Amino acid sequence: MTTKNTSIPETLNRHLSAVSHDDIASVARYIDLGAGLVTPDAINALRRLGRSLDKKIAGLGESERLRRRIELLATYFEEACLDGQKGSPAHREVAFALLYFLKGFDRIPDTIPEVGLLDDAMVVQIVLDRHASVLRAHWLRQRRVWPAEF
Repeated sequence: MTTKNTSIPETLNRHLSAVSHDDIASVARYIDLGAGLVTPDAINALRRLGRSLDKKIAGLGESERLRRRIELLATYFEEACLDGQKGSPAHREVAFALLYFLKGFDRIPDTIPEVGLLDDAMVVQIVLDRHASVLRAHWLRQRRVWPAEF
């Protein structure tokens, strides 16, 4: 993912490629710093990357649990944009998690069988845990049943 094609701010793009997060505490800090770099331009760029996101989600294959979690975050992200909740702390962290999932360079390359998506799953899970009440409330306002597994 390049800033030239997506308009993602260079500082955020560099942060997405950082590989200094080695444990859960530093992954949480990595998310904090990354979410702080999510600007309106980055949010708009992610919206333009919707097809790429859908394609990568569809390609998860056997990672059904991760797929469902990322689909939930993607749905919230888009609906929050339409509902005027763009830029809230939950929205910025969800955007960061989706951008992390989309980016081409991971701490653990996605192409490594059985373990390549572990870093993506950690980022997604931390964001889900942190914002479960916001996400659940949004889900219920949309008259959806909140998935029991989350």
